[in-house]
Amino acid sequence: MIRSHLVSVLRFAFYILLLFIAGCNLLPGDSSTPTPAFTPTPVVFAEDTARTFLKAWAEADYGAMYTMLAPSRKETITAEQFITRYKNIVVEATITSVKPVVTLVHEEGNEAFVNFSVTFETNAAGTIKQDNSMQLRRDAERNRWGVLWNPGLILTQLSAGGSVRFFPVASARADIYDRKNRPFTQPQEQVIVEVVPAEMKNENAVLTALAKIFGLQASAIKALYSKFPGDWRTPIGPLTRDQARANAEALALPGIFADKTQYARVYPRGSLAAHVIGYAGPITAEELEKLRIKGYREGDITGKSGLELWGESYLAGQRGGRLVILSPSGAITATLSNIPAKQSQNIYTTIDLDVQEIAEKALGARAGAAVVMDVANGNVLAMASYPRYDLNWQKLSTQERRAILNDPGDPFINRAAQSAFPPASIFKIVSYTAAIEKGGYAANTTFNDPGFWDGLGETFRKYCWTWPITKKGHGAISLQDALTESCDVTFYQIGMKLHQQDKTLLASYARAFGLGADTGIEIGEAAGIVPDPNAATWRPGDAVNMVIGQGTLLTSPLQIANMFAAVANGGTLYKPHAVARISSLADGTEKIIQPEVIGKLPVSATTLATMKQALLRVTTDSDGTAYLAFKGSKVIVAGKTGTAEVFKSGEPHSWFAGYAPADRPRIAIAVIVEHGGEGSKAAAPIVREIAEKFMALPVR
Repeated sequence: MIRSHLVSVLRFAFYILLLFIAGCNLLPGDSSTPTPAFTPTPVVFAEDTARTFLKAWAEADYGAMYTMLAPSRKETITAEQFITRYKNIVVEATITSVKPVVTLVHEEGNEAFVNFSVTFETNAAGTIKQDNSMQLRRDAERNRWGVLWNPGLILTQLSAGGSVRFFPVASARADIYDRKNRPFTQPQEQVIVEVVPAEMKNENAVLTALAKIFGLQASAIKALYSKFPGDWRTPIGPLTRDQARANAEALALPGIFADKTQYARVYPRGSLAAHVIGYAGPITAEELEKLRIKGYREGDITGKSGLELWGESYLAGQRGGRLVILSPSGAITATLSNIPAKQSQNIYTTIDLDVQEIAEKALGARAGAAVVMDVANGNVLAMASYPRYDLNWQKLSTQERRAILNDPGDPFINRAAQSAFPPASIFKIVSYTAAIEKGGYAANTTFNDPGFWDGLGETFRKYCWTWPITKKGHGAISLQDALTESCDVTFYQIGMKLHQQDKTLLASYARAFGLGADTGIEIGEAAGIVPDPNAATWRPGDAVNMVIGQGTLLTSPLQIANMFAAVANGGTLYKPHAVARISSLADGTEKIIQPEVIGKLPVSATTLATMKQALLRVTTDSDGTAYLAFKGSKVIVAGKTGTAEVFKSGEPHSWFAGYAPADRPRIAIAVIVEHGGEGSKAAAPIVREIAEKFMALPVR
């Protein structure tokens, strides 16, 4: 840097000299015509141009860099080619930052040399440092310096031309297990079937055989290899070892080769917990554009959904590889870096295979969802959604894959976490809490239910759920009993009063119970909707709808399960987890996912106790809305029914959510059956089955 300092000193002295000369043009008292002012030619230093060029490089402003090239160099490369060259090297070498530093400047006449060091940080090739030198030439006519650019200014080894190539190395994809170490994924050896057209003695026989083996049209198979030279090996598809043995005779036809193997990802549990586990598949062009900087290349496998997507960095590990310089002829002329891959890590979920099987069988082939959660920590033990799909679906025939993709039931949607529904009377536990804690009511406050309510006028008359059946209401009823018997008219009155008292009160309580926001679980989810009472469109009728869980209020089954888990454990709202621990295959270390408290229910111990008594009587008292569904059950469940009206045609959605055993809760359960009718008829029996079979499992 000595030379750079000297240039700066000389530059300062030159400016002082110019000021002195300018000041001497006029003398004091001289009234003669002044001499025309001297206008010095601006001094431009090569160092300034070099530093600006390197700064633009660090900022990836390749267009600005190109403007600083000497005219002679612009004749050898266009701006588009220049920019593309830099961008391609960044992507290929997985460069994340470029940090150049000027170390020496030598300027003499119209020629200059600027030495600099540069540090490249890369995702897959580590840190690369180089010393380099830039030559500049001054255009005297235009009084500017231009960079005499050549590819060696990117990397010194490119001075003679050539290209950068990264040969990635990836560790084997790790696996996903249940909480008891039972695998959801595993590698499977596959035989790769290839063809060489030039060696086929009977092309029709080859096409017929392969069409039968792979379930494809002969024309589709021919299209795979017809665009390549006849002596090329073209992959047709993979087979398992058993499939290859079963088709050994066909695979022996001249022109067919089955002598290569690869390992593929398979899902031995099929559709079990499909929406939690998710699936992995070949990287797409769109994904590659984002992931190439991390060392991914064509043909790689990457997570597409569920934990396969969320845990990509753990399951795939970090790619390493060899970064080299290739000569124009393709020969390796230099190795810049050789970094081993970072070992992948197994994911152990909170899912219990036994509980998952129980939940899925109980839900059956009914559109809907079921969530089973540990009330002590927020761990999800089961998450069932129907329709579901086999995680091995990509290995099915084209016709079978098309049927899954075109299924109107959309089996790829996780209804347990990614769908949101009106919670209906399930929401009354929130309304009950707000009524007592802030509305001035008590559990024994008495209301009158004649079967209808017209507090907003007869044109807005609303009926209790009993009216269509008995043409009457519940009569005189306490608030606690109104929760047990799900008396709508009682809650209409509460909704109106809460709105008059503070229109934001009910919405704030809903959010405090974990609604209207992501829970934070590792897989994709829907936040749902808690209406905004401050919106210009908000009306008193909206509060009356919201208090019974209708209107624009939307929640996911996961949120409802989490809410009831908090009620069961005394008021602690945990962040739901689908991942229990992440284990390193390299050194055996583990990252344990600890329980995380995300809130406390805004409810006193007294109010919570009265609520839990009401929820217990829902299933154990003859007046409870789910009494018949749980009559004679071996497991006492406390919970709440919900019957959600839908705007489109069809039966309402059937809800039941609760916890078991009621006296010493271990699990919270939320079930919704789309268009299942009353909550007591469809959802409640599913919850009963899950609770009974869960409690019958051996304790481990």
